[in-house]
Amino acid sequence: MYTEQSENVVYGRNAVLELLQNKPDTIEKIYFQFNTSHPKLKEILITARRQKLVTGKARLEKLNQISGTAKHQGICALISTVTFYTIDEILDHPRNSAPLLVILQGLEDPHNIGAIIRTAEAAAADAVILIEGRGAPVNAAVHKASAGALSHMRICKVKSLVRIMEYLHERGFHVYAADMDAELNYTDADLKGPTALVLGAEGSGLSPEAMKFCGSPVRIPIAGCIESLNVSVTAGILLYEAMRQRLS
Repeated sequence: MYTEQSENVVYGRNAVLELLQNKPDTIEKIYFQFNTSHPKLKEILITARRQKLVTGKARLEKLNQISGTAKHQGICALISTVTFYTIDEILDHPRNSAPLLVILQGLEDPHNIGAIIRTAEAAAADAVILIEGRGAPVNAAVHKASAGALSHMRICKVKSLVRIMEYLHERGFHVYAADMDAELNYTDADLKGPTALVLGAEGSGLSPEAMKFCGSPVRIPIAGCIESLNVSVTAGILLYEAMRQRLS
C-alpha cells in the first residue's frame, strides 16, 4: 500500500515486508512501534531477526518523524543506496600498494561518519569498514556530511570488529587505535605499510578485547585543557599522518 517516502525510508507493513523478502541486504535498520500486536508486524520482526537485521522500538512521534507521515502503520525501514564491498574485494584491488583502511565501531553521529568518510577519501584511503548493527546507518545525513565523498569511497560491512582485526593482523596489517594513555606518539607509528586505523564509539572508545589486536595504541598529544578530541578530528590527524609518511 505504501512505498518509499524518500530514497532512505520505506514505511507501511506491506512495503517493509516486501522489502524484507526481496532486498534484505539494503536494510540498515527497522523501527517498529511500542506494544505492537498486529500479526503482520510480528511477521516482519520475526523475519528481520531471523535474517539478523537490526531492529529498534520507537514511539509514535519518532516514527512520524522518520517516515514524514502518520501513515506508517507502526513500521519504518531505513535503507541504504550504498554498494557495500567485502574485505577480500577491497584487498584484492587495493587503491594503494600498501592498503590504508579505516575501521569504525559504533559511531552514532552520522555527521562524524560522513566527515571521516570525506577525510578518508581526501587522504586516498582504500576503504572505510563498518561493523554491522553498531552505530548509525549510512543514510542521507552521512551522504550530506561526506560532501559527495561517499560516492567515491568504498564501504565495507563486517559482522565482528575482533574478527576483522584478527584477519587483518594475519594479512600483515599494522592495526592502530588512538589512546590518550598510549606511550607511542602517533608521528612515531609506522603507517607506511598495510595499515588499519580503528576508531571507537564517541565517549566509550574500543573494548579491551578489541584493543588486544592493536599492535601499539598511539597517542595524539593534547596541550590544552580538554581531555580528548572529536572522533572525526582524530581520524583526520591519523589519516593525514599516514599520507605524509607515504609521500615522504
